Amino acid sequence: MVIGLIEAEEGRLFNTAIVVDHGVLIGRYRKVHLLRGEHIFDAGSDSHVFDISGLRFGVNICYDTNFPEAAREVADLGASLIMCPANNMHHRKTAEAFKNVHNSVRAERCRETGLWLVSADVTGERDGRVSWGPTAVLNPDGEVVAQLPLEKTGLLVFDVPHRL
Repeated sequence: MVIGLIEAEEGRLFNTAIVVDHGVLIGRYRKVHLLRGEHIFDAGSDSHVFDISGLRFGVNICYDTNFPEAAREVADLGASLIMCPANNMHHRKTAEAFKNVHNSVRAERCRETGLWLVSADVTGERDGRVSWGPTAVLNPDGEVVAQLPLEKTGLLVFDVPHRL
């Protein structure tokens, strides 16, 4: 499991994704590229690759995917997959403008690196903000091979091929 959370360490806050395998904490990734609205967080500085049952993957959190170097670092460390937890909850006007952009940006990272990408995005409305997703799987050619319908919650199951 890749789980997004707010991490506190020595009085500093980080937008963090932890990796858990069978109830054991394997490691963490701290978001490197922060938005203006994330000024309460400190940026992370390291990329990591995790290996679970032969699947080597790295994490880019949400806005990180806008930066080719974030995906390239994961690829250079030997990953075959990028896990992308995201929280694209915006004011309605912004959400509408970006509704169909998320997968196109993520597809660029796939094509540049030759990696698969799995995104899990929030869906719903809260405090005047809205998010439609997408939760999706993209192949190394940047093609969406599985996706939950926009505006719908659910569980997306897909077997990503990997070398053992």
